Amino acid sequence: MTTSDAGDLLEVEDLKVYFPIKSGLVFDRHVGDVKAVDGVSFEIERGETLGLVGESGCGKTTVGRTILRLYEPTEGRIVFEGKDIASLSQSDLRKLRGRMQMIFQDPYSSLNPRQSVGNLIAEPLKIHGIAMGDKARARAEELLDIVGLPKSATARYPHEFSGGQRQRIGLARALALNPDLIVADEPVSALDVSIQAQMVNLLEELQEEFDLTYLFIAHDLAVVRHISDRIAVMYLGKIVEVAGADELYASPRHPYTMALLSAVPIPDPKVEASRERILLKGDLPSPANPPQGCRFHTRCPFRQPDRCDTEDPELRTLADGHVAACHYAEEIMAGRIKAHESGRAEAVS
Repeated sequence: MTTSDAGDLLEVEDLKVYFPIKSGLVFDRHVGDVKAVDGVSFEIERGETLGLVGESGCGKTTVGRTILRLYEPTEGRIVFEGKDIASLSQSDLRKLRGRMQMIFQDPYSSLNPRQSVGNLIAEPLKIHGIAMGDKARARAEELLDIVGLPKSATARYPHEFSGGQRQRIGLARALALNPDLIVADEPVSALDVSIQAQMVNLLEELQEEFDLTYLFIAHDLAVVRHISDRIAVMYLGKIVEVAGADELYASPRHPYTMALLSAVPIPDPKVEASRERILLKGDLPSPANPPQGCRFHTRCPFRQPDRCDTEDPELRTLADGHVAACHYAEEIMAGRIKAHESGRAEAVS
């Protein structure tokens, strides 16, 4: 992990991504929206790794794809080195494509099975007019060597490689254009645990060598802690907490983060037996019809109905530097509000 003093490379401001729900015989009637991302803001410094975590369906992958304009934003700004790419035309956006790349989650479906590995890696070079022919092939071999694969792999096809090797090929392709920002969308979730560690170590080594900036999207909290400088936690289309990796794990401030971390096993039987588990009641609400007030109140064990059910909490900076969206973060940490087994909280005098 590295942190640069060069300032923010990426700023995301009030990003919203809504997918329309259509009805009718020809699906021409707009009856609502799936609010996949609903007002997300964060920044990433050059050379930093920001981890983005949350359960499936919270919108984290949509955030990553929208930053690269693979999805079109509904509202908000995506500022890359001072330039708002959310409003750029496709021709202007193409000029920036080489500086922003993505590693996809599934190493099996993200590589074209009809192309050799050499062509897969060299394709971005050809599209952007950087190298052709022998030069492109030599660059592909160089990139394979960088990610720990033999140069002879250029003549082989994706189906001849394991999942971990395919993900290395995807990483080599992402590095082809010397990007500044890489969005890694759950790059290790489809890999065996032993291979996950190798991939994470490789990402850290490449970050150090090439001064890369990562948005690392994942749901495995242990992996995210290892690679991230800061972590942002998402729930139902919104960010609910942001803090340094060590600070977040040592002292979470949002009830949802507390619940997530309480489910992470600790390799110490005494600590594991003594710590308190926070079990969330109910199912994740639909992003097409999110709850009024705090979106987490339907499952929050610290819920205070008078305020949580009606008032949406702002993402605010707390006294210890954490950023959290909870009306009662200070009271919960001070023990003035205790979790209740029924899912309703009780105040402590």
